[in-house]
Amino acid sequence: MPVATDAAGAVTTPSRGRQAKRDAIMRAAFEVFAGQGYAATSLDDIASATPVSRQTVYNHFGDKETLFLAVVDERISANLEALRGTTHAFPDRVGGVDDAARYLNEVARRITDVYASPDTASLRLLVQTEAPRHPKLLALWQKRVATPVWPALIGCLARLAHAGALSIDDPARAAGQFVTLVTGASWQMTELGTFALAAPPLFGSPELESALHANVSLFVRAYAPAG
Repeated sequence: MPVATDAAGAVTTPSRGRQAKRDAIMRAAFEVFAGQGYAATSLDDIASATPVSRQTVYNHFGDKETLFLAVVDERISANLEALRGTTHAFPDRVGGVDDAARYLNEVARRITDVYASPDTASLRLLVQTEAPRHPKLLALWQKRVATPVWPALIGCLARLAHAGALSIDDPARAAGQFVTLVTGASWQMTELGTFALAAPPLFGSPELESALHANVSLFVRAYAPAG
């Protein structure tokens, strides 16, 4: 009996084929849910966007809500890994304000890489739109994103304060201010447009980098030690 292989010559096993189908369904489902919303999407719509049948979609996930939550969970997991990398990059030694500024600029860039990406923007809109009708969705977001990431950022700011690089008496409040400055710059320039008078700059453009740097500088100046 001949052995089935893929285009690269690798042996194809039933488990790999099943996983490939599952991955295809998940990709298509995210695009359809993001484009149409949960209520307007059917399993037939998702099956039509993939090379599989409605029955195959049903066999993998059972129903639309299970598929929806699985899709959101997968996208959250990808973002969570990127955000974890942000806080894990804390420098071994912090000599002062300049070191704090360099580190926080890197944190801001990494947060923006996640926040302003098209997939994350679609995920954010999907969660905001559907959470009132899906309590499990909001709980999933809080458990997988807010709970692990927020304390990590607070901890990083507390470490900068402990090292004497910044004068922060309330790291939790400072973390909220920092995230607002970073995501606000990204939102203003990529989703709203600069003062809504010009076309938004491309993601990763010098204009966006400059705006992030200015907001981080504002944060650092606000918390620079006296003297």
